[in-house]
Formats: sequence, structure tokens, C-alpha cells
Amino acid sequence: MFIGHYGVSLAAKRWAPGLSLGWLFLAVQALDLLFCTFVLLGIEKLRIVPGFTAYNPYDLFFMPYTHGLVGALAWSVMFGLLTFALTRRKGAAAAVAIGVAVFSHWLLDVPMHTADMPLAGNQSTKIGLGLWHHRELSLLAELIAFGAGALLWLRMPAGVARRRGTAFVFLAVLTLVLLSTPFMPPPSSPAGFAIFALVAYVVLAAVAAWVDRRVSPQ
Repeated sequence: MFIGHYGVSLAAKRWAPGLSLGWLFLAVQALDLLFCTFVLLGIEKLRIVPGFTAYNPYDLFFMPYTHGLVGALAWSVMFGLLTFALTRRKGAAAAVAIGVAVFSHWLLDVPMHTADMPLAGNQSTKIGLGLWHHRELSLLAELIAFGAGALLWLRMPAGVARRRGTAFVFLAVLTLVLLSTPFMPPPSSPAGFAIFALVAYVVLAAVAAWVDRRVSPQ
């Protein structure tokens, strides 16, 4: 899942309206941000295999530290505690929102991935329901996750109180990215994938932060 993760970011504004949407965009992709960094460092690994699934060409054969259940829980707790330490004036809601947003990535990945997500270390049982083998169903799952969060964001005063046109354009662009993702050409290498993904996540988070400043109540 890619754009679908941002549905959680949009919905989380209801529980932590003081948090920038940019931080929430980074939180839901934190596990992938770490994964891409670890790929560049040689700590975790993937193979580019055209046709590996109908949705993408990624054989994610070694990622126990970011996409294992134990690892995902540990990162979620760590980022939640870090948020609490840095933003105590916002209360525990911000810390819980970030922690839940981080862990939501793992939960939403389970139905999408092939059986490549270990429960603990890489030799432990790996899970994944393999929705990526079905392009149309994968797109539908992404649209449902993203659309549900977007609807909550649009309907609550703490999410969008002004300049709704900006919000709709933002959501439309994300939807176009969502629909085009499975048709993009495969990257040239694992490092190329990691660099492209890191840049994309940071750019989308920066845009989300800008949109949030324009549409949220002042």
C-alpha cells in the first residue's frame, strides 16, 4: 500500500488537530522511510523482479527490522515516546496519534504484501495475504483506505475549515498518484527505488504540511 496509508494521516487529524498533517504523513510512512534507508545501507534488502506481482515488481525478501511485527511495534512505541517528549504541551493525544499512525502502516500492509512480513526475525513465520497479485483489488483497497480518511478530514472542522478548493485539489492529485502507481515502470535498481521513494515521501509530507496550514482553522 502507498497512498492508502495517507488515509490514516487524514483521519488522525480528528484526534490530534494540533499536529501538522506533514508529520502525520511522515508517521504513516515511517516504516518505509526506515526500510529505504536500510536498503541504501545494506541492512535490509529487496529485489526488482518485473512481474513479481500484478501490482509491483518488488520481492521484499529481507526486512525484519522495519516490517516484522516486533520491529514495527518497537518503532511505533519509540516514535510515540519521542513525540511525547518533544510536544508535551500538546498532551498524550499527539504521541498516541503518531504511534498509532506508525503501526497502521504494518496493519495496512498485511493484506497487500505477499508472505514477506516476519512476525519476529527473518527466520520466523512470514505473513501477507497477497492482494498485490490482483491489481484491481489492490487499487480498490487503496481507494477505500484513502477515501475513508479523506472523508473524515473533509467533514470535521479541525481538519478543513477554509479553502476547501485547495483541499479537494490536494486529494485529487493524491488519487491520481494512487491510480497511476501500478503502471509506473520498474526502477533500475533497489538503490534507485529507495532514493525515489525517500524523495517522494518527503515531498508529499512537505506538500501536506503546506496544505494543512492553508485549510486548517487559525
